[in-house]
Amino acid sequence: MAFDMENNQLFRGLLQTNDGTITKVLDANDGYLSFHTSFKLSERLIDKLKQSPQHLIFSERSRIARLGVQITSETPTAQYLKKDVITLKLKAWQAIKGYPGLEKLKDFFTEGLPVGRLVFCDPDSLLSSDQVLEAIDKAELKLPASTTISSDGSIVIAPHKVIYTLRDDLDLKTLGRILVRKDGREILNRYQERNEVRALNIPSGEGVITTCSMYLNDHYVVLQSRFELGEHLSATILDPIKTRGIRIYLEIVNNSEHPIVNPLIAAKIYQVPNHQKSKKWFHPSKGEKPYTHDQLRELEQHMNGSQNKTCNYVARPVAVLPCGEKEGYRNAPIFMNGPQDPCLAGSASCTAGRRDFSPASICPHIYATSRIAQKCSGSPSAVVLKYFPNMMEHRDIINLAYEGKICALYFIEPSFEHGPFLSQLDHTRLLEYHAFGLDVFWVSSLNDCLMVHTIRDGKGYFVDPERFADFHKSMLFAFYGSNKALSARGNKRLGELLDALVDFWGKNIGIVTGGGSGVMERVNKFARERGVLSGANFLDITDQAMTREVDFCQVFQDTCRHSRQKWFEIASFPIFNVGGLGSLEELGITLCNMKLSIMEPVPVILFDTEGDGSFWENVTQQINEMVRNHRAPSWIMKNILVTNNPEEVIEAYRTRLQLF
Repeated sequence: MAFDMENNQLFRGLLQTNDGTITKVLDANDGYLSFHTSFKLSERLIDKLKQSPQHLIFSERSRIARLGVQITSETPTAQYLKKDVITLKLKAWQAIKGYPGLEKLKDFFTEGLPVGRLVFCDPDSLLSSDQVLEAIDKAELKLPASTTISSDGSIVIAPHKVIYTLRDDLDLKTLGRILVRKDGREILNRYQERNEVRALNIPSGEGVITTCSMYLNDHYVVLQSRFELGEHLSATILDPIKTRGIRIYLEIVNNSEHPIVNPLIAAKIYQVPNHQKSKKWFHPSKGEKPYTHDQLRELEQHMNGSQNKTCNYVARPVAVLPCGEKEGYRNAPIFMNGPQDPCLAGSASCTAGRRDFSPASICPHIYATSRIAQKCSGSPSAVVLKYFPNMMEHRDIINLAYEGKICALYFIEPSFEHGPFLSQLDHTRLLEYHAFGLDVFWVSSLNDCLMVHTIRDGKGYFVDPERFADFHKSMLFAFYGSNKALSARGNKRLGELLDALVDFWGKNIGIVTGGGSGVMERVNKFARERGVLSGANFLDITDQAMTREVDFCQVFQDTCRHSRQKWFEIASFPIFNVGGLGSLEELGITLCNMKLSIMEPVPVILFDTEGDGSFWENVTQQINEMVRNHRAPSWIMKNILVTNNPEEVIEAYRTRLQLF
C-alpha cells in the first residue's frame, strides 16, 4: 500500500504516534469533558514508554487549541498499555474566553474524534546554547526575531503583537467541519481574523491566540506549557518541516493573579536524530522494489510489437507483472484492447464515438484492463499500461485495487493525443489511486527516469526516486518570469539571487517553475548547479520549450491552465522576475490567494532581473490605487517588494517575517 506522504510525516523524524482518538466519553457538562483516548504505539515507542515514560508527552491537536480548548492527559505509563495500544484519560475545558466553549463543542467530542498525539522528546537530542547558535549560523533553522537563548539552550520568544478572533458567522456546522474534516485547519484559517495591537494584554484568568514566525527543518521545538510570563495550552510540539511560516499559532493563558503585558513563551529545541529520518523514497506493497526504467523500456518494445487486430483507432496494450520478481517483465502476458471481432466503425466515426462512453456510443469500449483479472489472482500484481488509463480502464483498475489484486500501476505515456501531458480528469484519477493505496509510476521520457507519484500538501507530483526525501523536506520558492532569454547581466543577477537564498535559508530549499525557457530554464539550471531541488509544472503550450532536467514535475494539458496554478501552492514564497502577461496573471492569483487566506501573506518579490526596478512600478502604482479606493486590503502593499538587489530580498524576509 502506498504510504500517505501528505503531511511529510515520514521525513519529520519524530518518534510519535498518529493522533489518538476518543474511545469513550466518561463525563460531559458545560464546564469540562473527560474521555478515554487510545493511541497505537510502534515497537520503539513501546520501548521508550517502558524505559523513559517521563519523556513521552501529550500534544493537543492544534485546531482544537485554536478554538480556545485546553486538553490535558494523565501521565503515560506502561500500566495503561495493552499490546500496542495505550489508553489514557484526558480532560478538556474552555481555557480562552470569547471562543465557542464546550457547550457548543461537546457534541463533537464523541468516539472517533482525533484529539492529539504522544511524542517522545529524547533528552539526548536536546540542543545546548552553543548548538542552537550553530544551527542558526548554518541556516538550519529560523527562530523569531524576539528569541532569547539561555545558557542551558532553552529559548524564550515573544509572539507577534496580534490577536486572533473568530468571525461572527462561524456556525455549528462549520465548527464540526473544523474538528472532523481533514482540511479543518485550512477552514479555520479563513474564520480566524487577525487584529494588530500595540501590546498583548492578558487579564488574569483569560487568554489570547496569537502567532510567531518560525522555520524548522531538522529540529523540533517543544513549547513549555508552564511559564510565569505566559502559559501555553498543551499543543506544544512544533514539528520539523510542517513548522514553516509567519502564522505559527500560539495559545497563551494567564493563570496568575495579575495581568500580563506582552507575554513570553519558553521552549526547548531538539535535533531530529539521523537514524529517525527515513532515507527511503517510497513504501511499496510488502517491501518489493519496483521495476527499473530500463526493464520497462524493454517491456515497451514487446508491447509495441503486439498486434491490435480488432480496434481501428489506437492500441492500448496492458501487461501484467508479478510484483518484486526481478525478471518478471521478460515473459509478462500482454493484453490488447478491442472487441472480440474486428470493429467496423470507420476512422471518422471511431474518433467521435470513442469520446462517448454512454450506451449509445458506436465504440464498443472494450479495453485490455477488463481482461486481466484472471492474471491478477493470488499475490498482488503490477499492471503496465502503454497510456495513462481512460475512464473505462480507470474503473477496472480501481476495482482490482479495491479487491487487493494489484499493488502498482506503471504507465509509459500520459496521453496518445497530448503526449507527455495529463488532463484534469487524469489528475483526479491519480488522487483516487493514492486513496486506494496504489503505487503509481511513470516511465518518463521527459528526463529518462522512472518517476514515482506522491502527494505533497494535497498536490500530486512525479518525483525522481533519488530526490524523493528532498522533495518532501525542501521549502520551495515559486519562480515566475518570461520565456524570453535573459541578458548576461540578467543571468548574473538571477544567479546572485539564488546564491543569496541558499545562504540565508540553507540547502534545504528548492525552486518550482512553469518548466519553460528564459527565466524558468535559467533558474532551474542554477538550482541544479547549487545542489538544491528543481521542479516544474509543465503546460501543453506551443510558445516555449520544456526544461527537461528536473527533480520533480507535474504535467498539464492546455485545458488545465488555470487549475495548474494551484500546484504552485506547494511553494512557500513567490518571486516574480521580469515577465509578460502570464506573469501578470500569476501575480494577480497570488495576491488574491493571500487575501482569501489560501496562502500566508508572505513577502511577494517583484524582482527586476534586467533593470533598475522600474519594470514593476506601474503594477505597484495600480495596486496602491486599488487600496486607496478600498478595492484591495491595505496590508497588501506591505507584502510587496520591488527591487533588483538580492540583498534587499533577504532583508525583506528577515524583517517582514520577523526572523532572528
